[in-house]
Amino acid sequence: MQAVQSINDSRYRLQWIDILSKVKEIKLSLEQFIQGYLQYQKAFMQFPFDTSVLMYLIQRMHSSKKVKESPFIFFLQLSQSLKVDDNVFFEQFQWIFSNGIKNQWYQMKDISELFTWLRSQDQLFGQYFSHYAFNVNIDDLWNMFLQLCRIKAINNVNQKHVMAILNEKIPLTSVDTFHRYTKLAKTYLVETEPESRSFFIELFEKIFDAYIIKRIDYSQYLYRFSRTNYKDLLQVGLEMSLTNRLERPSCLFLFRKILCEIESYHKTNAQKLMALFENLKNFDEKLCQKYAAEKIIDDEWLKDFLIINLQIWLKLDQETYKYLCENHQNNPWAIYIWSRILHLSLSNMLNNNHADILFKINDWMKKVKHHIYNPTDIFTIILVNKLFELVLIKYSKSILLLPNIDIIMNFIISMRENTSRRIDVQQINNFISNGLENVYEVFHLKSKCSLYRDLSTDSIIRCFLPLIDLHLILGSVDPQQYKFPLTNANIDGIVALPKPKDIDITNIESNEEFFARFIRQINEWFDWFDRFIDIFQHIIDWLKNHNVNCSSQLSMDLLNIRYDFKITFVEMRLIIDRVLKILQPFKDLRRLCHLFNCLISFQILNPGTLNTQDNTLKFLTELKRFQPNNTFMVQANATYEHIISISDRQQIQWSLASENHPCHITVKYRIHGKNNQYEILYQKENVPIHKNVLHGQFESQRNGQLIITIDNNNNNNDSSRTIWYRIKSISLSTCYLFHGIFNIHYDKCYQQNPQIISEDDFSKLLDQVFEFINKLLNGDVTLRAMEELRTIFYDKNINIREEVKKLYTNRTNEQNNDQVNIPNIDSNEKEIEQVCEWLQIYQYYSHLNIIMKCIEKFDILPLKDEEETIGHLRCLSGNENCSLRDITQAYRILQDCFQNLTHQHLQLIKTAVECSNVIEMMRKSELYSTHGRRRFQELRDNLTTQFQLQELNNMILNSWIITYTLI
Repeated sequence: MQAVQSINDSRYRLQWIDILSKVKEIKLSLEQFIQGYLQYQKAFMQFPFDTSVLMYLIQRMHSSKKVKESPFIFFLQLSQSLKVDDNVFFEQFQWIFSNGIKNQWYQMKDISELFTWLRSQDQLFGQYFSHYAFNVNIDDLWNMFLQLCRIKAINNVNQKHVMAILNEKIPLTSVDTFHRYTKLAKTYLVETEPESRSFFIELFEKIFDAYIIKRIDYSQYLYRFSRTNYKDLLQVGLEMSLTNRLERPSCLFLFRKILCEIESYHKTNAQKLMALFENLKNFDEKLCQKYAAEKIIDDEWLKDFLIINLQIWLKLDQETYKYLCENHQNNPWAIYIWSRILHLSLSNMLNNNHADILFKINDWMKKVKHHIYNPTDIFTIILVNKLFELVLIKYSKSILLLPNIDIIMNFIISMRENTSRRIDVQQINNFISNGLENVYEVFHLKSKCSLYRDLSTDSIIRCFLPLIDLHLILGSVDPQQYKFPLTNANIDGIVALPKPKDIDITNIESNEEFFARFIRQINEWFDWFDRFIDIFQHIIDWLKNHNVNCSSQLSMDLLNIRYDFKITFVEMRLIIDRVLKILQPFKDLRRLCHLFNCLISFQILNPGTLNTQDNTLKFLTELKRFQPNNTFMVQANATYEHIISISDRQQIQWSLASENHPCHITVKYRIHGKNNQYEILYQKENVPIHKNVLHGQFESQRNGQLIITIDNNNNNNDSSRTIWYRIKSISLSTCYLFHGIFNIHYDKCYQQNPQIISEDDFSKLLDQVFEFINKLLNGDVTLRAMEELRTIFYDKNINIREEVKKLYTNRTNEQNNDQVNIPNIDSNEKEIEQVCEWLQIYQYYSHLNIIMKCIEKFDILPLKDEEETIGHLRCLSGNENCSLRDITQAYRILQDCFQNLTHQHLQLIKTAVECSNVIEMMRKSELYSTHGRRRFQELRDNLTTQFQLQELNNMILNSWIITYTLI
């Protein structure tokens, strides 16, 4: 020290460590060394003996394990003699402690005493315990834990350090080792004071929970536990617990393993269910009695046992189901588990297929011999009850839409009579009451019309029939409503269906037989009503447009029958009665229906033919150009339905083509309001529509859906199909001459005085019209009388021959005023041809002025030998007293000059005159040259795209194009 002072160099400061590290051997003991320092402490005031020096000396001069006195007391006393703060000492002593534990320098009693000193120093306690745990095996760690609990060194503050380490280390042990630790813990509980037991058990519960969750649940531990292991651990968990409750997470986890862990890789659903209930059967019955299953078993546990597919359910055979039903032993846990499995399975299974599930499970119950109610058949009762809760209750307002599930219904009725706490009897009573009310409505004809169609198939209604008194039900209403509406021979002949009989409500042999006959007759009524409405809907609409009394309401009512699915059968019948009443005065109904083209509800005009003249490539080129969205693709090994909505009273022409391959094709028309009935229009396999276009045509009074189905399964060519289609629709043809003649007569009577017209007055007006038409067909009408018809022939683009055919068909026999249906139109061809000649000349006569105007406006010069004829036409005057019969002689020049002009030509001439400025524009634009024709083609394409769906514009466009071509 004196040498250091003599050097007097501030850059160098000698340390105790420097000196002591140079000493190879210290022959003094640690205690002697510290005492010598303290004796000469004043001499070393400038060179104090700090804590680091003490730690160095303790490390070099550590006392032996054989010393009886605690080394920690000795070191602490030396530290205190040097006036070192205890906390500072322990802070720096850690690494010596860790090394001493590693080298086993200390005894357990001394270590536990050290932890007792440190228990109030939370941070130091945690650090020392961590050092200890790191350097000892798990057995020593567990023994130390028990020792610290015994001497109360663990408190509410520092327990977190102990638990964190134990919860990390203990799960590394095997089940046998953990059981040994548990025995030691039990021994400790016996020896410890009562007031300390609860705190220890609380700590053990935390260790147990960590062991169970980490050791069993975590995938890094590959050791596979047996069911016996799980049971033993569960026993420990329940015994070493403050509450002894199974609801603890670790206990629940063990119980789930005991109950639900099954080697399920190669087991069927049936085998898994049997194993589940076998596990439950072998479980501690006392625990099942002590705890409520619903508080213990979570739905997640049962996910591997659910049957979420109806087909899998149906594979449960009789032996499997017998085992399940006979081995539950009325265990409340088994009953709860079965109930939840059914609830969850059915909930997953239900997907708008309720009726199918009910029907097939009803049939399955019969196959497994559980189709007769037995109050001890708990599992089947639960099954039926779940079907009732999840399915049947949802149909409480529409019960009769369900299938005939006689077995299930018999169970439900029996369950109501044999009350059980598991069954909601009130709900069953409500369900049956609703069902009976629906049955009463059916027999009272107050149910929705669609329901009677549905009841023609097997329905649940048959399950309610034994519960009703049919005599009482049928006797409580007016028997007249069971009589078919009164019709005359005229109506019967038009509808052309066998007239349904009245419903006999007096002959009731059995409820079942009467119901079958009742529904069959009601549906016969329906068929007749459907045909009746198809025919007369359009007639009633026409009456409405002419203010016939009550026709407006009837028109709406008939539409409601078609589109309002809530309308009842009795309401429908009353509407039919009112329609019959309004039609009663009309004598020529068949003729009228023919003129309106409404006698035939549906007809196929072309069942589908390949047009060998129509090349697919040309068709596709045109379609892609003008209707690029009229396509759909069918993937390989798939079937695709393409649906197109069709309006009512349409004639439809459909065409199909494919780009590369033949196709399996089905084309059908689903008629709206006919209970999803449809007409097959075409059905064939390997149709070569990639070469030729497939065309078909049909007419329908009702709207509906055209369904094109392409089946691309089982084709040799495993590729997709691109289908192109074209739909052309036109309204069903009508008779312009009839409407024109009728409107002329109607306007004479009612145009100046619009009012509600009675059906009798309207019928008389119609008789006058038909009388005029008969005179027209006989040629007895003068040109003066025909003058009013001029606008019809001039304004309408009518086909004379088609119009005459319509007027001739079903015309009235003038002699007896009865309808005469012409059996063979060919026999009257001469008469028709004669009338056509008269009317054709009259049509030329009515267009004469516009023809001459066209000749003048466009300077169409005749040939020299025809100048005289043109001049004669200009001077032609009408003889109004000439009859239609004599028009041929009086105006033959018109026939000679214009015999090659059709009604389309006349329409073209009229359009050309009205649109002369367009033709002049074409002329000025030089559209007649080669270059001009190309420009016109572009204009035509553009206009075609814009106008093709607009009938009037399409007609004008075509007129322009034809005019251009002709000029």
